[in-house]
Formats: sequence, C-alpha cells, structure tokens
Amino acid sequence: MPMVELVAKKVLQRNPDIGLTLVDLIVLLWLYTNPYDSNRRQLSSMKNVLKMSQVMQTPVGRLEVTDDELTQIVLGSLRKLKSKGLIYISSAGVHYVRGTLTEAGLELVENSVSTPLLRRVTTEFGDSP
Repeated sequence: MPMVELVAKKVLQRNPDIGLTLVDLIVLLWLYTNPYDSNRRQLSSMKNVLKMSQVMQTPVGRLEVTDDELTQIVLGSLRKLKSKGLIYISSAGVHYVRGTLTEAGLELVENSVSTPLLRRVTTEFGDSP
C-alpha cells in the first residue's frame, strides 16, 4: 500500500465529514506533492498511484477496473475537487491533465497532515521526475 493511501486514510479518520473519498484524497495529495511544474504527466502518474492502492484492487491484489475506467475515476475526482474549490484545472482530458491546488486545497492538506507524514509522501513519489 503506498504511503499516500495510508495518509489519505488518516485524513479521512480525522475529518470524516470532509465530503471526499479516499480516491479524492489520494489525488489531492498527489497534486500537493507533484506540482505541475515537475514536468510529470499528471494523469498517467495519478493512475499509476491508484493502481498500487488497495482501494482500487481486489482482495487478491488485482486491479478491478480497466484503464479507461481508471481514467474516468481520476477525471471524476478532479471535477469533484474542483467543485469543492480545492483545485484549479487548466486542462483535463483523456490524455492530458493540468491541475494545481487552490489556497483552500493547500490549507486542507497542511492542516490535516503533519509535516513528517507529508515528507514521507513526498519522498515516496513527489520528488521523482
């Protein structure tokens, strides 16, 4: 289980009325640790993180959705985060996504996740080109 999923679960435990799912929080944390200027392909990278997450796997560890369904899950999560005012989306499509956190999104992450945990998430995949 990726560190980002563990941290997202902690955020949900601390804020059960946040109105976001585990997938939404994984996407939000990914955006926090991977700003657009990191030159990573955001959609592909988000899908790869979700593929590793238990929330998207069957009990035997297989992915329970197709690649197209996973793309739609990520895009739906981005739309939900945008509607809550937590991110800006400059572009969203099947092959290309450009999203960044708003001040509200930054505050949510920084107020919900301790600095040591954020460092662990960033170490896991945030600093990788």
